[in-house]
Amino acid sequence: MLCTKAFKNMMVLCALFLIVSQGHAASHDIDKLLIRLQHDDPKLRLSAMEELGKIGDGDSVMAIMKVVENQGEDWKIKIRAIKLLAEIKNPMTVDLLIKVLDDPFFTYDCPALKWNAAIALGNFKNYAKAVDALIDALNDKTLYVKEAAIQSLGEIGDRRAVPYLVLALSDKSFAIRISAIKALGKIRDVEAIPFLRKVLDNATDHYIKEETENAIKIISDQMSHQ
Repeated sequence: MLCTKAFKNMMVLCALFLIVSQGHAASHDIDKLLIRLQHDDPKLRLSAMEELGKIGDGDSVMAIMKVVENQGEDWKIKIRAIKLLAEIKNPMTVDLLIKVLDDPFFTYDCPALKWNAAIALGNFKNYAKAVDALIDALNDKTLYVKEAAIQSLGEIGDRRAVPYLVLALSDKSFAIRISAIKALGKIRDVEAIPFLRKVLDNATDHYIKEETENAIKIISDQMSHQ
């Protein structure tokens, strides 16, 4: 009986030792990746960042955020950093993504960075400031940034976006109108139905008609189950 108890205690100690050892090893690995993140070779920096993205803990996220904040970093690497932050979905990144989207001095008004930030914010639901930033981005001068903001508002599903998406239904851009229709369908707010019906009544394009009918059906089905 005593041998059995001693054996169990030994196994517990071994397990604890293994956990601590793994923790030290992981910490050491992150330290090496952080050093590689400062390398002159962009390929090595990128590979280090990818590894940090796989780890995905707080320290790794902060390191990736610093890549985005680095004004001298290659914009392609910064874009990949933004995508990694979107995949990890750590709430601490929301403010940085908003800054990328709405601060032209921070990103030199780079549309590619703004587009990726807008798409990334679509992964963060229940964050009012993310919705506010995306609504503001509907006034962006770059068409595909505006389109990305609409798509992300649809992904988040916050009904506060509905009046702004309704306005986008009459945008001169076909892509913007289609994106707004799809986003309203995803949000499923009954208030959007009269506006979608108006679009349907006046539509001459087959794709517009199809997407509008689909959005109306999605919202109507939602109402029937309430």
